[in-house]
Amino acid sequence: MAQSRTRLGENRTFRAAVKRLVALVLVIAGCLLLTLGSALVGGGVVLQQSQRYDTRVWRAPLEWVDARALAAETVLLPLTGARAEQALDAAFDHAHLDNAFALIAYEPFLDDARRLGALLQLGARYTAAQKTRQAAQAYYLAAQFATLSPMLSDATRLDAYVQASAGLRNVGALTTARWVTDQAYRLAEYSPTLQREQRARRLEQIAGAYAVLNAPTLASQARAQAAEAALSTAIPITRTRAPFVPASDMLPQDSQVEAARLQRLAAAQRLHEEVLARAPQRAHEWDAEAMHALRDALLEEDRARQAYYDQPITRLSDRARLAWQREQITWLALKYRLARGAFGVSLVPEWEKERTTIAQALSAAWEAYLQLAYAQAAQLPGLERAPAQLDVLLSELFIVRWGWYVTQSEQAVIEKIDAVTQDLINAGYPALRLTAITRNNQRLLIWLPDELYGRGEQALPR
Repeated sequence: MAQSRTRLGENRTFRAAVKRLVALVLVIAGCLLLTLGSALVGGGVVLQQSQRYDTRVWRAPLEWVDARALAAETVLLPLTGARAEQALDAAFDHAHLDNAFALIAYEPFLDDARRLGALLQLGARYTAAQKTRQAAQAYYLAAQFATLSPMLSDATRLDAYVQASAGLRNVGALTTARWVTDQAYRLAEYSPTLQREQRARRLEQIAGAYAVLNAPTLASQARAQAAEAALSTAIPITRTRAPFVPASDMLPQDSQVEAARLQRLAAAQRLHEEVLARAPQRAHEWDAEAMHALRDALLEEDRARQAYYDQPITRLSDRARLAWQREQITWLALKYRLARGAFGVSLVPEWEKERTTIAQALSAAWEAYLQLAYAQAAQLPGLERAPAQLDVLLSELFIVRWGWYVTQSEQAVIEKIDAVTQDLINAGYPALRLTAITRNNQRLLIWLPDELYGRGEQALPR
């Protein structure tokens, strides 16, 4: 075990430095892509890339995980007790890009900024590896996640759109790139929280994107607005609001759950060490005895957790109940990944036969969690209430789209968002409004100002 920890810890100091440079690397990558696009326009070259990588037909990320492509050396880390961020670092350090994607697809409480940054990094690294389909998926998911996350500022959201649009153009996903560029344009035009320099710089980049996408009229419009924004001192700026984060309390430790968890960690660590020693290339090359021990430990932990979760929780405070639901979601998300075979091998065959039941249990846990979060938001005073409720609903829409809440319909969540949005409009709350627009039988989500809200396709740049 010490030897394995040494192997995984060799890069710990290096990773600390890498984390500080991640944002800079992503910005540089985005700038390089934008520079490439500008060079193509300046040289009079018209892109003729294939559009077969159009990814606008929505599929949950977990549906895109290819279990056969997962690398054994880092895939088990979530089972050994490594935090999601640590497992993600290890996957990127070893260039296990599909493992990183699986973590993004299944990990329920990964930090929003980290999830977004990882998707953009995946897009760049898949592109460098000439895996254009995976790159297009990663960039499109980055744009989708930027749209839905309540934790991101308009400036961060806009940066993600600009980088995703450039990445999509670079791999030939031109139709999707046009949609993401439209999202960026409306945000850059109308966001009340952008600084003058930010607005002007992004509008200039958007103009370059439209030029590459053969939309010269929009390119001219955006360039003119960029020049105007750079000189204007009259554009009002609204302070960015802190997002609503539901409060939770610490839960007392359950001795039986903890004992079963430690047994599972030890079994997973043993199998992980066997994998590092053997470097198996196929599932049948994995150590059968170690796999069986991990299966038994997972089943035992599930029994202990079921007994714990079946207890009545009425005695707990609302904040403690929220923590209780969060812990249950974390376990069920791991169980659901195992049930879908998304660790590269079949570890618990029994759960694979119960995949639908496990998905429904995960959905029920999310429903209870969101109800508690929404109730907290509803208790806030005055003008704080509706924005907080919108944050919870945006999280719900993300959870539905990511495939974790299969018993909820996307349309039902959008209708709830529309109702809260109308309250915000009536109150004159200064912010953009999320709306769904249907174009070519596709549901597209975009942030719009009040004057364009509810106008359907007429609200899109043209």
